[in-house]
Amino acid sequence: MKKYEAAISDTDILINLAKVDRLDILELLFSQIVIPYYVYDVELRKRAKSLFFKIENEINRQDGIFEVIDRKKDFATNKLAKPTVDEYKKYVGPGESECAGYAEAFRIPIIISDNSREFHLMDDRYIMLTHIDILVLCTNFKVLSDIEADKVYSDINKLLTEPSHIPFDTRYIRSLKAIRDKEWAEPLGLR
Repeated sequence: MKKYEAAISDTDILINLAKVDRLDILELLFSQIVIPYYVYDVELRKRAKSLFFKIENEINRQDGIFEVIDRKKDFATNKLAKPTVDEYKKYVGPGESECAGYAEAFRIPIIISDNSREFHLMDDRYIMLTHIDILVLCTNFKVLSDIEADKVYSDINKLLTEPSHIPFDTRYIRSLKAIRDKEWAEPLGLR
């Protein structure tokens, strides 16, 4: 399996994976994870609490895949990102609008986020993946066993405010169907 070149990351997915010590799963699928500076400096600092240092250590790891980019420090990036950020601010939260702006500026079609409530406002333009979708892709490409993916899914699910009663194997089927229905299968390398 060839890794995806990059994805733009929102806050919640990083927190959920850090809670179960599995940020490494992102390395199985992606060569680079771009974190908008706003997501890093405002949302992660505020919402990750004690997990912030764990996430920051992973971001700062010498051979890591994470990169925090501040669009406001680069004129060209900001010029490309700002119209999309401003457009999406009307419909989604500030973290998601930043992700959309960075996706536009860097021509990265994948945004990873566990804020699926706002996906329908963005999934016509970007490939929106949750931690569940990432686990499904990892098992589909055989870079993670079904058992390990099920365990990560269960571990995260137990920590959610509103845990799901749907088992991973059902989520697997639903996720693949949604990916196909949204016509993301080909860009994601699924047959």
